[in-house]
Amino acid sequence: MRKILFAACLLLVTFWVNAAEIKFLENPTWTSVLEQAKKENKIIFLDAYATWCGPCKQMDAETYTNDAVANFYNANFINVKYDMEKGEGTMLADRYYVTAYPNLVFINPEGVMLHKGVGFLPADEFLALAKAAKNPETQYYTLKKNALKLSNAQFLKFAKQAVALQDEDFGYLSKDFLTAKADILGDSDLIDLIMNYAFVLPKEKDLNYFSTNKSKILREGKYTQDDFEERLVSLAIQFALSEEVQVTEEIDFEAVKKILDKYVPERSFFVYNYFKTQYFLENKEMEPALAAFNEIVSNPAKVGYQQLCNAMMGFGPTLYEEGKLDSYLEKFEAVAVPAKEASLTYLKEFVKAIIYIKTKQTDKFKTAANAMLANATTPEDVKKDLKLALQNMEN
Repeated sequence: MRKILFAACLLLVTFWVNAAEIKFLENPTWTSVLEQAKKENKIIFLDAYATWCGPCKQMDAETYTNDAVANFYNANFINVKYDMEKGEGTMLADRYYVTAYPNLVFINPEGVMLHKGVGFLPADEFLALAKAAKNPETQYYTLKKNALKLSNAQFLKFAKQAVALQDEDFGYLSKDFLTAKADILGDSDLIDLIMNYAFVLPKEKDLNYFSTNKSKILREGKYTQDDFEERLVSLAIQFALSEEVQVTEEIDFEAVKKILDKYVPERSFFVYNYFKTQYFLENKEMEPALAAFNEIVSNPAKVGYQQLCNAMMGFGPTLYEEGKLDSYLEKFEAVAVPAKEASLTYLKEFVKAIIYIKTKQTDKFKTAANAMLANATTPEDVKKDLKLALQNMEN
């Protein structure tokens, strides 16, 4: 009998261990959460979710039931869950800038946001997030308040978090941070900041300095010439759209073109017309958008074969919606592939395949995919992906 009781107790203990999970308060009011946090002197962990969010359900099933996660969060935080689309959740969504799910928010007892994570996180990353949230030296919003006083190395780490969290204030912060620097390429941290995270440089003299110091950046050994050129294009277009250049409410396209012609002359034609196409499409001005896109398709020599392919893939679905895809594909098909890029002939069909799959034209996708599979110039990794896509369509 004692053996049976011992076995039963062991079974209960095992069940209890396996059933570890974060203990969330049930249906609390936000006021009561703040009161409990003050009473226990603990940070609040807020799981800001939506009922339709798949990654939110994955957090519930996989991460919140991890033993180490459950033990750490239960010991160190007041844990709460709110549906951001009803009740007090809508208020909290506004207050704590919740725009994607799950939003994993850490808040002090006074209701001030300290730290945040976005999206599904496995147990180890979720634990690391919690530890960063408890440490004032790594709390994102604590760092943000003092961002302009951080060292270059500290600001670089902050920048990585800011971009991951899509913090809209970061553009201004990085611009102000760089403004205070005597040399914006003064050390490897500043170079990494500009090459990876800074949205725009403060003044045109800074853009000019960056553009004429390619060798200084390449000497770091982290970046290629292509990396530099791509970054220069990005910084040039962002500066052209900045308050330093745009002084009226309406975009001054001539001013944009002037900056691009000056700093990226070889790519200016394509970047300028691509930007105009994108801008007018976002503002639902179809006529000027198509006029700009037509410049790209009608001038392949100025644009470049690969850039033309990228433009067709990017805007193809919109052309389909407007009933203009077939006519533009005819123009695209008529473009001769440059001799030096003969190995990329397969891109003609690849572009069509991507557009067809995005617009759910299954039969046309199958035709394009099979043509690519029969093409000797199609890379093997591309063929592998095409075969998988075709198999998925059959299942």
